[in-house]
Amino acid sequence: MKEYQQKYMVRTLLYSRVTIIFLFLICILLLRSIMELNDKRIESAKLRNDSAVERKALEDKVAKAEAKNADIATPRGFENYVRTTYPVVKEGEGVIVIYDEANNLVSPVREDMTIWERLLVWWNRFVSRKG
Repeated sequence: MKEYQQKYMVRTLLYSRVTIIFLFLICILLLRSIMELNDKRIESAKLRNDSAVERKALEDKVAKAEAKNADIATPRGFENYVRTTYPVVKEGEGVIVIYDEANNLVSPVREDMTIWERLLVWWNRFVSRKG
């Protein structure tokens, strides 16, 4: 009889409304934490994909830089690099500048200036020396 009473007490305790509500709340809290972990997993997967793309871009950049460095290591590549980067010429070479008449940005200079224009030029030079 005691066994039956003990089983009855355990059943009434387990199947009581308070116990069921308590277990339901624990299930809700566990599901909530699982959902938060899933959100973090999705976010970390996105970050991993972004970092993989960035790594690939950086590896391509390094490969291009190494190829350019290997090209510059040769005498011909070094000369090409220096000529494209800096305005230099070899001894005996000359530079020819061709102006297009339609897009000419250079305006002709007048040789005949009036006295007032000469005075204005002199005044501007005089003022710029003082300042």
